[in-house]
Amino acid sequence: MSGTTPSRLVAFNDGTHGALFGSWQMKSAFQPIFTLASGTAQIAGFEALIRPFLAGRAASPATLFRTVKHGKRSALETVMRDLHMRNAETLPVKGALLFINLDPSTFSDILEISQALASVRRQWAKTGKSPRQLVCEITEGKAKSPALLFSLADTIRANGFRLAIDDYGAAHSDAARISRLRPDIVKLDGKWITQLLQTRAGYGHAKDMAQRFADLGIKTVFEGIEDLRQLELSESAGATYVQGFALARPEIAPTSFARFIAPAVPQSARDALMEAVRHRAAIDQQTIGFGHRAA
Repeated sequence: MSGTTPSRLVAFNDGTHGALFGSWQMKSAFQPIFTLASGTAQIAGFEALIRPFLAGRAASPATLFRTVKHGKRSALETVMRDLHMRNAETLPVKGALLFINLDPSTFSDILEISQALASVRRQWAKTGKSPRQLVCEITEGKAKSPALLFSLADTIRANGFRLAIDDYGAAHSDAARISRLRPDIVKLDGKWITQLLQTRAGYGHAKDMAQRFADLGIKTVFEGIEDLRQLELSESAGATYVQGFALARPEIAPTSFARFIAPAVPQSARDALMEAVRHRAAIDQQTIGFGHRAA
């Protein structure tokens, strides 16, 4: 742990963990990622998200990142990843993928990359799950150099984890760079997908992209799906996975996502959406108590 910022994990009676980082308190939130293969809507994975609190009040992740000094950002990232991997053990779909973020901007050299991935490997090994169940998300435009970006991608693969490119379609996306990075999954930026699905030409472009990636053996996630029309268009465009408020909002662990397993999720995407809409509940504003024992 760099610097002098105190940090530790805290265990709660419900089986989840929180984290302390200086004056900040943090919990994990998870958002399901669904597959629509063969007309069924099933949870394929979960994206891990941080929910920070300061003096017992919820704050935005952006506020947390702005207030943590640059020299301690790497330490913060490590604490968040460890927290998410620990809390993932409470999720209801045991074979699901877990998507965690590795911010390329926090790495200055290959040694830092190696150390970060070694830390991830040690923490993930404690879960007893296959390395292939862990998906490391990186964003192309955040790296300090192309060489560091490629080294990060290569090191992720060398540790046996899956690689995902996040926010594809944003300003820094580059098809040639994707070819060099060789990701397992590409997550298409939610705002861009929303724009594409508004027009016939845009829908055609989204469908062509999904097919081109599929031809390369790359799975796609259409992010930001917020209504029934977008869900149906994503399905017909050939998206491998979908993610968005239309199906499920992020929930702080412990989650209520077991509702998608029993009873079984309906077979059609439309029925799956309507079932989710009836049951979904945003609990992002949950408060957090840190009066339990330290992990």
